Amino acid sequence: MLVHTHLTAEARVITDLDDAKRIAHLAEDRWIDYPRARQALQELERLLGCPERTRMPGLLLHGESNIGKSMVIQKFLRAHPAREFNTATGLLQGDVLAVEMPSAPQERRLYGQLLMALNAPYRPGDRLAAVEYTALTLLRKVAPRMIVVDEVHNLLAGTAHEQRASLNLLKFLSNQLKCAIVVLGTRDALAAIQTDAQIASRFPGFELPRWQENEDFRGFLAGFERQLPLRQASRISGSRAMVSAIMSATSGITGHISELLSRAAEAAIRSKKECITPELLQSVIGARSFA
Repeated sequence: MLVHTHLTAEARVITDLDDAKRIAHLAEDRWIDYPRARQALQELERLLGCPERTRMPGLLLHGESNIGKSMVIQKFLRAHPAREFNTATGLLQGDVLAVEMPSAPQERRLYGQLLMALNAPYRPGDRLAAVEYTALTLLRKVAPRMIVVDEVHNLLAGTAHEQRASLNLLKFLSNQLKCAIVVLGTRDALAAIQTDAQIASRFPGFELPRWQENEDFRGFLAGFERQLPLRQASRISGSRAMVSAIMSATSGITGHISELLSRAAEAAIRSKKECITPELLQSVIGARSFA
């Protein structure tokens, strides 16, 4: 068995498998540590550890679609899983409760999302007052220290009244439950939040920006390469041509970069090259759009 020192320990194990299994592995999500994501995780940990006070803190984690917001939150949630299933209440107990803003931003539907996250029964036809009462009663029993609401830019799909009501609901939950509220969304979410000065003050923005061609970007590429199950080192981060080609093809969007490198790694396996070369990378870029 060869020792592939250019890879992480996990990737070395995968590299010794057959081609089909290595290619299947490329489709899996992978966490690549980089400074801005690390800062976001540190900020989330700070909010989670905040003691109860009159005005609990919040955060708006925003950036363009496919920039990596959900990957950051999933990493955070893995570090804070549900602690246990309470057989007496039938509820999942945990410090962090994660939901998604409904495509139609209505208070009843958002309460419904919270109930489903708690593994509690929810009937869409119930009146708002009944759903609100049930959700608040159960949330007080679970007492989460943080509620995460993804896809908050869905607010813009509602009327001005629905937008304001949903935003006020987030503030209300924070006040009632004495927990931090974190919302995720695109730049449209930033616009939605900033329509109300009081709400905006509750949710200071933290942006995950597009990549720039700099040392952090090369570090990200190096970290990504260490997780690709290729039997030879590609040395992508050390190749100015490959770094520039990746940046140009993906416009600095993290998800596009991930897809491009995964497809290039698949091509390297299928062609028996076992590494990503500038020529192979260009052939993959030429075969389809990654922007």
